[in-house]
Amino acid sequence: MRILIPAYSLVAQVVGEQKRIDGQPYRLIKYVVQCPVEDGVLLYNTLTCSLVHLSPEEAAHITDQKELIKQWFLVPNQHNDQRLCMQIRKVASLIQPKTNAITGYTILTTTGCNARCFYCYEKGTKPVTMTSDMATKVSRFIMSHRGSEKVILNWFGGEPLVNVKVIDQICSELNQNNVPFKSKMTSNGYLFDVDTIQRAKSQWNLQQVQITLDGTEQTYNQVKHYIYNGINAFERVLHNIELLTASSIRVVIRLNVDKHNIQEMSQLISLLHQRFGVNNYLSVYSHELFGKRDPKERAELYDLRMEIEQQIEDCGYRYKHKLQKNIKLNCCMADNDRNVMISPSGFLGKCEHLVDREFFGHIDNDERDEQILRKYKLYYDDIKECDICPLYPQCYRLKMCPSEGACTPEVRKERLRHIENAMKDEYQTHLNKQPHETQI
Repeated sequence: MRILIPAYSLVAQVVGEQKRIDGQPYRLIKYVVQCPVEDGVLLYNTLTCSLVHLSPEEAAHITDQKELIKQWFLVPNQHNDQRLCMQIRKVASLIQPKTNAITGYTILTTTGCNARCFYCYEKGTKPVTMTSDMATKVSRFIMSHRGSEKVILNWFGGEPLVNVKVIDQICSELNQNNVPFKSKMTSNGYLFDVDTIQRAKSQWNLQQVQITLDGTEQTYNQVKHYIYNGINAFERVLHNIELLTASSIRVVIRLNVDKHNIQEMSQLISLLHQRFGVNNYLSVYSHELFGKRDPKERAELYDLRMEIEQQIEDCGYRYKHKLQKNIKLNCCMADNDRNVMISPSGFLGKCEHLVDREFFGHIDNDERDEQILRKYKLYYDDIKECDICPLYPQCYRLKMCPSEGACTPEVRKERLRHIENAMKDEYQTHLNKQPHETQI
């Protein structure tokens, strides 16, 4: 047996190694994800965040592996897995180092946009644009709340490049004050050009841009419905993706999928592969547009998406999800005290999907609405599926997030697929560094 990733240190502090009880029958804990590889089986424990590799012989006699007992992959038959998970979560949250530092900032430069997508959740939101004075306040807020830690900036909108000057300003002020930061962006990609990309690389420390494509040329141009006339927006965006990746800025293409465009997505992926070929700075993934669907329709759309995902992988564009390596104590930025959203007017929020409400404060003062902050830490009660779900230790179904409340078979299958792919990616990394592995 090879330990590729040991148990997270906090878990080791809380429970230590499990002692073997002679004569006691053992089983896999419910939180083990198994993934076959050419030379055996990978096991990932979603509770301890440990990853191990078993040879075919070891896998054939899995309950005989004493080391798996020590590492909490095997537990006694009558063991209460869920109680152990809750105990570890509770103790880990108490002993985790406390900090007041805010290191993640989602900054809305504007709620205005140059596109008119029919599905936009910000539809009907009054356009507000950040001023130069407010941008200076944002810079000062970041400097006074980051502690001594590095900062991650997430440029968001609307379309963030509609108000590119405040991105330049905030980054310039942070650079002048020697604040270490990196940034990423969610954009439709239309407003990039050579000069902007050069500044993004040298001044914004831009690492990644997520750009949505809604179909091939005709569908894309219809769905995006840009405010400009006489320009092929689809071709322009593809050209900008080419410029970004050529500058070593990663582009993640999100394919928004629904009944209206699912049939042409295969053609779009082929077009991307023909255009970009092998490209280490390009990733693609599909995402189901939000909306009410009956179980049959949801399952059919999922199956079609999985065909698309296979094509994406065959082209070498699969988005690589990271394997969770430390105990997960929150859902996302919304229930994480180290993250904040800043609106164009300086209001403080917790979710980029709520751009005009549920603010808990303002950067001009230290007053905070604790009631709103508490709302962002309320979770749905467990459901019957939680009892046997291997995802349970890393699942926090936030009440403030409608998508987190929908625990469907398709959601669970997709999350498991992400974990299995991440396991294989991690194993490949370890194969490339075999001298550093731990052999048991």
